[in-house]
This record gives sequence, C-alpha cells and structure tokens, in this order.
Amino acid sequence: VGGLGHVAVQYARAMGCRVAAVDIAEDKLALARKLGAEFAIDSRQTDPGAAIKAATGGGTHGAIVAAVSPRAFEQAVTVLRPGGTAVFVGLPGGANDTIRASISALVNSELTIRGSSVGTRQDLNEAVAFAARGLVKAEIETAPLTEANQVLDRPRRGGVNGRLVLAVA
Repeated sequence: VGGLGHVAVQYARAMGCRVAAVDIAEDKLALARKLGAEFAIDSRQTDPGAAIKAATGGGTHGAIVAAVSPRAFEQAVTVLRPGGTAVFVGLPGGANDTIRASISALVNSELTIRGSSVGTRQDLNEAVAFAARGLVKAEIETAPLTEANQVLDRPRRGGVNGRLVLAVA
C-alpha cells in the first residue's frame, strides 16, 4: 500500500470497486483504510487468501500487486475467486524474482495471471480524469536533496507511505 499501492487503492475506489488491501505494515494498512479500503489485512498475522475469501464470500475478481516482495505475488493468487485475474505490476528484481503457484489451483479455478508495466492511451486518459476530478491524489512527502543518501534508503525498507520527492532548495 506504499508507493504505487496507495494510488491503486484510490483508482479502484474511483472505479466503484470494493477494495481489500494487504500489507505487512500497520501504517500502510491505516493509509489504505483512510483511502477507502473496505478490508485491510496484515499478512504477517493473517492469511490474506482465507481472510478475503471469508469476507467476500469467495474471493476477489482481481488482484493488483504493486509490492516488490515475491510473497505478495504468491498471496495475490490465493485471494482470487474462480475466473479471477492477478495483475503483476511491481518488480522484485535481482535473483529474488521467482514465485511459486499451485498449477492445479490455476487450472481448476481458471485463474489468469498477467504482467503489466504500461497501459493504453485510454487508460491514461481515464487516470488523468480521475485525478482531475479529485478522486485520486498521491500522498507526497518532500525531503531536501542534501539528505538524498539517508532518505533514499527508506523506500528500500518500506518506510515511505506514498511518494517521496527530493526538493532542490
């Protein structure tokens, strides 16, 4: 729910979706609730798949993964109802980019997994329209450029809620 995730929550709400947010940090889950997530699940304490399926009566139609943890990608598949789609957006990178998924769960539930890094022009037009109507707004924290080395370590540790901007003062 940090960088891209907090914006994804807002876009989903703006499109009329019921939102379930999953994270490992309470401050990010609190942000998701503030932004309109109906469910906020701490995956360190609760199995997201079981919790979301119980809360929704069968799972979600879609899951978007903006995190950089392979475990988040694996868990996304478990929250889907039959015929659901998981869209992978985040990039773990390095040697840590492999996930495990149940082939029988994918086939028997007719699940779809997609990767996406860009949208269409229509997607861009819709995204800008949501922002122009005030339905989506990035949480922005600024820090002086002189503190770049210290500040840029925070996103690597998941220590930023929203976006971080370095200001040239």
